[in-house]
Amino acid sequence: MKCLILYESRYGATAIYARALQKLSDFPIMKLSQVDPATLADYDVVIVGTCILQGQLYQAAQINRLIQAYPQPFWILYTVGISTPRLTNFDRILKRNFQPDVLKHLVCFHYRSRINTKRFSLMYMAASRMQRQPGTSLDDVILGPEELHLLERYGTTVQAEDLKDLDSMADYLKALGQYII
Repeated sequence: MKCLILYESRYGATAIYARALQKLSDFPIMKLSQVDPATLADYDVVIVGTCILQGQLYQAAQINRLIQAYPQPFWILYTVGISTPRLTNFDRILKRNFQPDVLKHLVCFHYRSRINTKRFSLMYMAASRMQRQPGTSLDDVILGPEELHLLERYGTTVQAEDLKDLDSMADYLKALGQYII
């Protein structure tokens, strides 16, 4: 099975997951912004990672274009957000960001990033905004200029315990490999 890992990391955590996945699998890795549909012709499986912020997936338009141009491989999407994954309505976010014909090609995994505890004011402000926006999680709450500034300045990180969640994708890839020669 020939697999390619693509990612685009706005605040750092998506890149950490991409590199950890690459270490687990030894698949080649590229930035999403550096790939075109012709590059994908050599692969059976394409894994693409991006972050969620304010209910939007970073580079969703590029991901839509790639899948529409080259739907043949198996597509795996992993998203990274600051909310605990079980607290976020990913179906709503996915439908907002992808065309229906693209969604049917995606198998999705969702992972967590963390805000450096020294920058806890960002989480406090985001949580306060979340309370004023019913039905949202930290991944789809609309942030204000101050929160966005803190996120841009300090980025996100991933703890070692979070990387263990990649086991579910690794198991999926192993099972998929039995069907792809």
